[in-house]
Amino acid sequence: MALGSRRGRADLLNGPIFKSLLLFSLPILLGSIVSQLYNVADSMIVGRFVDSDALAAVSASSPVMSIINMFLIGLSSGSTVVIAQRVGLGDRDALQKAVSTTAFLTLACSVFITAAGLLAARPLLLLLGTPEKIFGSSLSYLVVIYAGTTGNMIYQMGSGALRGMGDASWPFYFLLLCSGLNVALDLVAVLVLDLGVLGVAVATALSQLVSGIGVILRIRRGNYGVRLSFADLKPDPAEMKRIAGIGLPAAVQNVGNAIAALAVQSSVNFFGPSFIAANSIVTKVDDLLYIPIMALSTALCTFVGQNMGAFRMDRIKKGINQSIGFLTAVGVGLTGVLILCRNLLPRIFTDEKEVVAYASEGLFIMSFVCLFHGTDRCLVNAMRGAGKSVVPMITAQFGAFSRIPLAWLLGVRAGDWRGIFYALLIASFLRAAAIAVYYYGGGWKRAVRKFERQHAARQKC
Repeated sequence: MALGSRRGRADLLNGPIFKSLLLFSLPILLGSIVSQLYNVADSMIVGRFVDSDALAAVSASSPVMSIINMFLIGLSSGSTVVIAQRVGLGDRDALQKAVSTTAFLTLACSVFITAAGLLAARPLLLLLGTPEKIFGSSLSYLVVIYAGTTGNMIYQMGSGALRGMGDASWPFYFLLLCSGLNVALDLVAVLVLDLGVLGVAVATALSQLVSGIGVILRIRRGNYGVRLSFADLKPDPAEMKRIAGIGLPAAVQNVGNAIAALAVQSSVNFFGPSFIAANSIVTKVDDLLYIPIMALSTALCTFVGQNMGAFRMDRIKKGINQSIGFLTAVGVGLTGVLILCRNLLPRIFTDEKEVVAYASEGLFIMSFVCLFHGTDRCLVNAMRGAGKSVVPMITAQFGAFSRIPLAWLLGVRAGDWRGIFYALLIASFLRAAAIAVYYYGGGWKRAVRKFERQHAARQKC
């Protein structure tokens, strides 16, 4: 059954597999790059046009904001997978139920997150040890961000729905709009209205709201074969269970990764300011290298979901194998680049010899993570696209939290700063090995059987 015109959308069910995946992942890749720039816009503007206290206030709020965004991105994966499966199935009624349920969950979750965030903002800043001098500004920033959660929630969940229907371009366009608008409003709020930190918070909330409204209008008018209005906010209990069953573990996984990173920071701090700066450089380089891997593996999630719905299991396996092969080759290349450029890259950030020496060694050790990071991401997203989200969450948390004792034992306890980087390497390998053992040891077959049982149960209803 046709589910609206496919013009402007990737056809992940037919044609060359890898070409479709690459084309679908391109907007996700560009969106990730824009997101990296967008995340530093507030800091750059207040740091340059207000003062260092304003910059510190925004920076102190960043860990909390990061956790919120990671939660929303993880939760949106549930709608992506379920909607993708319904597209592959070709069932218009099932797709409408999935979209309506996603819309209901978006509003319900935004109300909960807003209320919980407003109540928790002050305790969270106290827990993080926010200095008294910037506490008031940091609190104001978080209160505005939490109050504007609805716009961000609509954008994240709506973008997940669009990707599930094979459209990765419009989420990128709206992210581009949001980023540009945010910078413009930041400048107006700071330079014209002299609102400082409060102004950039309002600018962020407003720009996210505009992008959320844009997503709603696109879903309504984009000829996807679905309706979206207040009258359609009728959650289907079965679809709600499926979306939450996939999205919540992914959200918990993302939040857990952020918390684990904060916990490791205490071991990093043990080695002093120069090493802290070097570790920050290594982390920033790692984040940049992660972008292409994340883009293709995210596209793979939608690919698996749609083809799962169409029961094209051979096509799924080919897509997974081709993605792993490609990202492994990319990983080998990135490892070589990092080894060759390990002394050059840190100098982009600083000329301090001690920091450069630490970072150079860290980049050498971390470079080997690239060899198996693609396999890990592909298998995690493949299992999630098939509807199995709990085990990927467990393996990811195993890797993230194993780094905490490893960093302490190999770094702090051994008195060797290199141990911090070896902890990252070992934890990443353990995470990749765990999901590989599960996938190849029967996890994929169990995911297929579970999906077939769910499909048979829906047919009886």
